[in-house]
Amino acid sequence: MIKPARESQHIQPMSRQHGLALTTAGLVLMPVLLAVGYWLDGRAQLVIVFLFLAAMVTAFLGVLKLREPEFSFTLSAANLHFHHKVGGWSLRWSNIMRIDQPKLNRGFEMVDLPYVGLRIRDYDEFLPLMTARLAVHLLTEQRPLLSLALRYGAISRHELQDWLIEDNKFRSANGEQYVGVIAMLGHRMGHLRDLYGYDLLIHESSLDREAGEFVTLLRGFLASARESNHTEY
Repeated sequence: MIKPARESQHIQPMSRQHGLALTTAGLVLMPVLLAVGYWLDGRAQLVIVFLFLAAMVTAFLGVLKLREPEFSFTLSAANLHFHHKVGGWSLRWSNIMRIDQPKLNRGFEMVDLPYVGLRIRDYDEFLPLMTARLAVHLLTEQRPLLSLALRYGAISRHELQDWLIEDNKFRSANGEQYVGVIAMLGHRMGHLRDLYGYDLLIHESSLDREAGEFVTLLRGFLASARESNHTEY
């Protein structure tokens, strides 16, 4: 018997949490500190200035959090959608081969990384939907993964230098040609697959729970999609 499709679910990222509280606290503290500084008439001036700057930073951090999209992911019966302030991407469940938390070898043990990994079946269903701005963001955001691979000995320093600035021409497995930052993203996805086994790696800050728990959630949607014939295998 085919199970009913799962209801859509929205994910609010941890990076957005406490944004309103931080903004409010900073904006309230700044005039209070100004009043206290005026009342003290120059006494403890350095302390007041330091606290005022701290309140400004707090408010600024809160505003940055509030600028993030309300939801980082929307999980529907047929698709996985990612939302970002500079764009977004979408994957059909049928185009996702595997979901897991990537690992690296450290001596004789495997270390779980704070990421969720997605292995994609067909790049040509994904790359044409990317905007240049989001592609640049992903290339920048995923640089630490290359440095991490170097630290654990998975790549050489020479490879790291080559991969930090990817080739701007890319041919997919199906023969499609890409140029510019989209081509660079295609190469980066291939390198991440070689290093970690996944084409897209999403940091925990974009999630609402730990990476391992989010993997379980995504696998549930993937299984439901397969059982409901939203995907073909």
